[in-house]
Amino acid sequence: MKTMWMLLLVAGTFVALWARAPYTEIKVGYMDPKAAEAGYLFGMNTGRMIDESLSWSFEANYFQKTYRKETTIYQSRTASGITPETKQLEMDFVTRILPVFVKLNYEHPLGGRGPLYIRASGGIGWEMVWNNEKNYLEGYEQNRFYHGFGWQVSAGLGFEISSSANFFVDAFYNDSRAKRNQSTSEAGLPTWEELDISGMGVKVGVSIVGFGW
Repeated sequence: MKTMWMLLLVAGTFVALWARAPYTEIKVGYMDPKAAEAGYLFGMNTGRMIDESLSWSFEANYFQKTYRKETTIYQSRTASGITPETKQLEMDFVTRILPVFVKLNYEHPLGGRGPLYIRASGGIGWEMVWNNEKNYLEGYEQNRFYHGFGWQVSAGLGFEISSSANFFVDAFYNDSRAKRNQSTSEAGLPTWEELDISGMGVKVGVSIVGFGW
């Protein structure tokens, strides 16, 4: 009987939270991971309100950094005066990071009911890294995939631009050490390859209340 009441309580709480107003944030940003070059990211955060200040949500971000090494092997000049160049591609490296979080978010107006408000959030989730290297000079291609637990915290400011939309700027810190090739050494000790993708970043975007699932 006690178990049944607990299940009913959990189900009732979930239904109550689900019934709250949905919202969606669309954002772009910049992140500087420790073990990779800094680059741009795109993300979406969608969830539901708990009360006037708290909400819960799911967030996914996509980060990509590309490095290409090109050299000019020939330059000519035509009769019309243009100078086309013949180039060759020597290296092409791409790193992609996809973190997915469950988040708890807080927002509160500054100065009563003014248009400015403070924002803060924290989330836990799973982070995945794909690294592709093509070295045409040495004639090899290598693909690596890492994954692991991660968490992220952020703080920022928002500005109300309509009755249902807000513009915001957030600074955030991401912490994750993704792994691959987990094995055992000859001495019987656990081994793995680790990539530290922790780092600071910034996001800007628009939050739309009433749009979501």
